[in-house]
Amino acid sequence: MWAIRFFLCNLLICYGVLGQRANLSLCSGSSSVKKNTRYSMNFLGKKKSDDLNLFGYCNFTNISNNYLWLDFQPNSYGKLQIVFDNAPDSITVFIFECKTPQPCEEITEKKANLILCNSRVSNALLYEVSSVLIDDKSTYYIAFNTTKGKKDNVGFTLNFEEKDEQGSYIEDSLSLNLVSRYDQPIYALHLVDQVTNQPIVARIYLSSTGNLDGAYRASDLRINNTKSLKANIRIDAQGYFSKDLTDHKIIGNQSSHDTIRLVPIRSGSIAKLEDINFIGGLAVIAEESLPKLKRLKDFLLLNPSISIEIQGHVNEEGSNSINAQRLSKKRAQKIMKYLIQNDINSNRLSAVGFGNSRPLFESPIDDNQREANRRVEIKVN
Repeated sequence: MWAIRFFLCNLLICYGVLGQRANLSLCSGSSSVKKNTRYSMNFLGKKKSDDLNLFGYCNFTNISNNYLWLDFQPNSYGKLQIVFDNAPDSITVFIFECKTPQPCEEITEKKANLILCNSRVSNALLYEVSSVLIDDKSTYYIAFNTTKGKKDNVGFTLNFEEKDEQGSYIEDSLSLNLVSRYDQPIYALHLVDQVTNQPIVARIYLSSTGNLDGAYRASDLRINNTKSLKANIRIDAQGYFSKDLTDHKIIGNQSSHDTIRLVPIRSGSIAKLEDINFIGGLAVIAEESLPKLKRLKDFLLLNPSISIEIQGHVNEEGSNSINAQRLSKKRAQKIMKYLIQNDINSNRLSAVGFGNSRPLFESPIDDNQREANRRVEIKVN
């Protein structure tokens, strides 16, 4: 039997490689970027000076024409910060706030609002541009500039946190109080963002609870009952990995509460899913795994903007054989086929097989370690 697992990954590798064009060094050739996504791109190596010094917005002199232009459209007020994990020793960052349908003309005519002009000339392992507050009524154009002739790689993330106009966190909260008897034990369920610890409104499904079975929408749910109960709980929130609790005690002799920390979806992150099995030695999904596959399908339907790579692994002693690679890829492709047959666009899916080349345990000593090696990992692109 073969368990499928999604593991959380924090490796800074290239998840959002931008398709570069010949005119990316011009405002009119900018590439659109998304929040909280890691990108990798290269300067084009332009070799001339910018005689206009980017239209005179900053007091810099001798700026090269070696630019990279990006554009970003936020969907709310928030705080934007650019974090580089790879950048040239010398790099300047400009951020323009544009309010007209012709943003490049707005910049050229020096009518745009320059909200940040930040430069560094020494290397550092991590380089963070000062954060700025932005709104959803403008488009933001970002220009990177480096020494003329350089074709250095730039790895960066646009970290964006939703905030209100005063710069305070926006709380996505909704309390649902179903308590009818305050002399009886009360169970409280709190849902928060794992990173910010802010409340998150989600769809909460309760089953195996008798008269409490149903779907609820809340960030804070309070219930009671006269019975001692264990429930199956499913939690779904757009922009977050789903969470399942099986045979979870919600009602006992005393009041109790749980705080569930939902993991936000980020490019490169991998979630963990249990209880999907394959017939030993075959690329055949066991029937008892279908409910979990349905949960994966529901997760993709709830988050239509993401795509995933399904990575197959097997547990096998010795060197990585062709058969091991073939089996791991076939199993990954079986999952991909199921998703396609259940209305997930094939353009959002890919499947690869690593055989036994990436074991979690090099020399497994028990069934648990062998089962951990025998896995499928789903990476969010």
